[in-house]
Amino acid sequence: MEDISQPQIPEGDEVPPSPAGQASEPTSPPLMKRSGSQCKVPTNVNNKLPPGTASGMSMGPSAEDGSSVNWDLWQNLVFEGPAAVAKTSGEELNSAIQNGIPQPIRGVVWQVLANSKNEDLEVLYRELVARGTDQALKSPPISRAESTTQVNGTEESVASSASSIKSQASTPATAHSQMPTSPGETPNETITKASQSLNVTKVNHVYDDTKQIERLEKTIKKDLGARTNYSKFVASAGLQDGLFGLCKAYALYDEAIGYAQGMNFIAMPLLFNMPEEEAFTLFVRIMSKYDLRSMFTIEMTGLHLRLYQFERLLEDFEPALYCHLNRRNVSPTLYATQWFLTLFAYRFPLQLVLRIYDLILSDGLSAILRFGIVLMQKNSEALLAMKDMSQLTTFLKEKIFDVYIDKSPSASSILESGFFGSTSGVDKEVYQADALVRDACAIEITADTLAMYTAEFEEKTRMERDRENELENLRTTNASLVVKVRNLEERAQQHDVEHVGIASELVRTKVENESLSDMNESLKVQVDELRKMVEDQPAEVEGRLKSEMERIMARNMEVQNQNRSLEDDMSVMEQELISVKMESAQVRPP
Repeated sequence: MEDISQPQIPEGDEVPPSPAGQASEPTSPPLMKRSGSQCKVPTNVNNKLPPGTASGMSMGPSAEDGSSVNWDLWQNLVFEGPAAVAKTSGEELNSAIQNGIPQPIRGVVWQVLANSKNEDLEVLYRELVARGTDQALKSPPISRAESTTQVNGTEESVASSASSIKSQASTPATAHSQMPTSPGETPNETITKASQSLNVTKVNHVYDDTKQIERLEKTIKKDLGARTNYSKFVASAGLQDGLFGLCKAYALYDEAIGYAQGMNFIAMPLLFNMPEEEAFTLFVRIMSKYDLRSMFTIEMTGLHLRLYQFERLLEDFEPALYCHLNRRNVSPTLYATQWFLTLFAYRFPLQLVLRIYDLILSDGLSAILRFGIVLMQKNSEALLAMKDMSQLTTFLKEKIFDVYIDKSPSASSILESGFFGSTSGVDKEVYQADALVRDACAIEITADTLAMYTAEFEEKTRMERDRENELENLRTTNASLVVKVRNLEERAQQHDVEHVGIASELVRTKVENESLSDMNESLKVQVDELRKMVEDQPAEVEGRLKSEMERIMARNMEVQNQNRSLEDDMSVMEQELISVKMESAQVRPP
């Protein structure tokens, strides 16, 4: 299979030496001789390759319309850089990019525009692709901390931040300097033991890292299914492995992002125009310099920002369509998310994707906004005629690009056509790439406007974040209050039980009180009676005592009288006795 990264060079053309600071690569652009004038675009194309491949497409802009390529401009761009060329030929450079970068040098120009050439990253790419294989197990790669370099004026890491195999043990020499030597043990024996311990630690880390890489590879392979089928292109058969390697390498390079769906769509156009290593460095540059990385974070802040900017621009350029979609709850999130995540590669044909990439690498992601707005403008009448939300969503996802289908394509347009990521085999529609790019470039979106919308989005995000924090605080407070209420309810229930007991005790106490009250009244009566009795008792006692004394005294007098009477009787009887005795004595004989 012919290497698509080495397009055929027409006879008589020269390949200039590589610019300073760049190593000579087999993908150097076939620039024309510097004659001081513009040259016609070479039209000889390798017809054995299908449309859409680097060498199967037209070698530059269409020659049927009489357009020509200023190869001197492109050569100056490659050698001097975009900043230098912009100072002298800024408008000419912008116009040339809008007309389309010539396909033979597209890969090189992309790298120049992004300033992505970095040999250290290319070396690292091969190490990252080999990570988890037998070769990597034999020779673990260096860690991210041990391999950093200056990439385009800013320090960028050239190894994975966490997926790289990091040994927590020191090197043998370091281990020897830090490990105390046991008594009777020679330094060589100590070094040997430290080395063995280090090897065991490395093997364990490699084993754990290998299992993680296996899971990552399964995820990537699973995503490289029918939705990313490039089998219609002959050259793509050899690019599937490169696509897999690029996605794996970036996932290991940037652990915070890892691999996400959509990266494969972004990477494939790069692989069609340059080798894997260069595609990897450009992919890294696109993710960082063009802020594409923020779209793949967990919060997807960059994506939400672009969607907000797109919605505000749609409101400015097409207010009626904006209101129509807004009333039916058709937000850009439903249809434009894939535009930004895949840079239109998800649905667009390759001929359009490459032109979109030209503008993105030149103007930044604002180009996506212009393409999105022009698509909405061209389809505004059809969209305004639709009333159903599902119909609108389906049209915006699948048929919004049909407005640029070329109904009567020329032979050159048919040659330039080719579809990217389609699953329907061979697609026959030809799109008007020049018209789309021309209409998109006609949309004026100033940096001040985007900055204003960015400030609005940040303020809105801040307010939403503050509101979320407030809601979270309210939820926390509510949860705390719910717990307090539950505790109070339990306490109230307990108090109710206690209240019932107290109420029952109170009733019983009241009954007892009533009974005691009755007893108290009765006792009061008795007390009153006793008091009265006590009050009356002295006089009564005195009267009774007096009458009793009088009775006793009368009795005493009576007894005294009886005693006197008895004494008198005794005295009489004694006289009689004496008398009897005397008589008896007188009668008794002597």
